[in-house]
Amino acid sequence: MLYQRYTGITFEMLSDLKVKNLKPQEKRYSIADGEGLIISVFPSGKKKWVLSYRHHGKQNQKTLGEYPEIGCKDARNLARDFKSQLSGKKINVPTLGEVIQEWLSIMGPRWTSDKYKYTVIYRLNYISEDLSDTSIDEIERKDVVKKVKEIVAKGTIETAKRSLRLLSDVFNFAIASDYTEKNPCILAGDVIPKQDVENLAALKPHQMTEFWTKVQQSYVTDDLMIALKLACYTAVRISELLHARWDTREIDLNKKEWIIPASRMKMRRDHVVPLTDQTVKLFKIMYDRKTDEGFIFKHTRKPNMPCRSESILAIIKRNGYAKLMTTHGFRTVFSTHANESTLFREDVIEYQIAHVPKNKIRGIYNRAEYWPERLELMTWYANEVDRWMKIYEKG
Repeated sequence: MLYQRYTGITFEMLSDLKVKNLKPQEKRYSIADGEGLIISVFPSGKKKWVLSYRHHGKQNQKTLGEYPEIGCKDARNLARDFKSQLSGKKINVPTLGEVIQEWLSIMGPRWTSDKYKYTVIYRLNYISEDLSDTSIDEIERKDVVKKVKEIVAKGTIETAKRSLRLLSDVFNFAIASDYTEKNPCILAGDVIPKQDVENLAALKPHQMTEFWTKVQQSYVTDDLMIALKLACYTAVRISELLHARWDTREIDLNKKEWIIPASRMKMRRDHVVPLTDQTVKLFKIMYDRKTDEGFIFKHTRKPNMPCRSESILAIIKRNGYAKLMTTHGFRTVFSTHANESTLFREDVIEYQIAHVPKNKIRGIYNRAEYWPERLELMTWYANEVDRWMKIYEKG
């Protein structure tokens, strides 16, 4: 099952003192009061009254409110009042958690990457933690905004953005399924601050000689230096490089091709990168050093895991470029330099860095399109990178 929640319930009669003394644990837990009424205690310390009931043969749950705003006596009265209104009334609305589970069961099998599946589940669990037991048509924008603000307060702005986007997809699915008529995620993203542009900072091409001067005169382990150079030579995303493996046979040194599988590509399509003499040489060095068929660039302490992108970024920061350059910046340098040269068509440059127009996505995607021009482009660019590096290359 893709979506899991902890639902362990202990049964005992409750009093306000007992509820007050309930302590948060690592996972959410619930204590039953009787007749379907339970108090759920969250790791954050929040306590919510939830009524579990059956209607028209289906099990449902309704959130009645939070403790201590609502005490035991009031919670029981609310539960009785609600159940007394059920007669003759159709109540068949699933909870947010149930809709998430249904959405995942339909969408999940189409995802090729296990890492992506895990990330989706993690983000949905994260943003829906306090709302999963609430009927989906009862969730308001203020509820979503409250959770988004909590995530932003922890400094994880990108997580807030992506989690909200996924939750919005779930609500759109719920609307299409006639579970609700509204998407409370709309406009909720306006509470997320804009990220500083330095997160994707990039040097100008004319600054690259000085950059490589400093880097190559500093201490960097051989494997990390090769990874940094390949990031510059190939202009691929750093995650695509660091997750490259020998056992996938994605790198063909004889054909001088690197076929990055769809599971690692942002647009979920295979992408072919022409290899030049320079990049073949670097991959051959790594091939001669390999100890198994796993990741080409390994985590130093966990050889079954890939090298972390932070390790590559640390090289850049240590050499004085903390706010001036990023690993993503190599892609920007490539695009800027190639476009400014006026030697190559814009379509060829964009295709090489896997920026494909949306109208292309709907049609037939040819991963080898513009191949002769792209090969010429990458050969030219590798020679430009050599010009930036070679004067200062350590013997």
